[in-house]
Amino acid sequence: MKKLLSLSLFLSLTFLSCSTDEDIEMEASQSNASASINHKKENPGNWSPQNAANPYDQAGILYRQILEQYNANVPTTTTPSQIIFDIESIANGFSDFAPMKNNSYSPIAYNNISWILTTEESYHIAISNNNNLSITAKNQLETLASTLIQMIDAQTTSKSIHDYIVGFEASISSSTVLTATDKKTILTSSSIARHANYQRKKGRRWDIHHGITGAVYGDNENMAKAVTTAASISAIGNTIN
Repeated sequence: MKKLLSLSLFLSLTFLSCSTDEDIEMEASQSNASASINHKKENPGNWSPQNAANPYDQAGILYRQILEQYNANVPTTTTPSQIIFDIESIANGFSDFAPMKNNSYSPIAYNNISWILTTEESYHIAISNNNNLSITAKNQLETLASTLIQMIDAQTTSKSIHDYIVGFEASISSSTVLTATDKKTILTSSSIARHANYQRKKGRRWDIHHGITGAVYGDNENMAKAVTTAASISAIGNTIN
């Protein structure tokens, strides 16, 4: 009888041990698979930075295309003025750029935009100095910029930041308070910020921050200037950071 009890106890413990090991291995496997899936979802190659619901998304698309072409052919040594010249030259090679000028475009001078790179949270200045925006529009841009900075500091994924911007754009588009000019400036800036987020290096806030600042500052003239100002600031910033 004792022998039977001992054998039964031995078999039970053995089965429990094997079952536990298998469960742990299965849980680990499922966890790894889940992590792999999540990583795949966040991989920039598996999602698009575009938002067709934003009527001014061509600004962000062009901004990204200009920087992609610039970064593919960037010289090893260059000056800020040369970078601006190169950015504007690349921009002029795109058919979508000329219509954004509205028959008016003055070349960018580095001494007019250098403050964006040297001033902490310079978007405050750009937003407050934009005379085309209503108070409501300025508050919306301040909210966008500050929220994005908080999300980056909290190491929020690029895809989640993208989704936040898309939601923000939906609320701007449906607003009955904002003017057509307000919406154009905000949605141009958010588009550039969204595409800048797609390109930015992990943990670096200034890619988006400068994208918004450059866009708002340049948009005082036209959309074309918003695109090249934001792209120039990004390219110059990459040479000094």
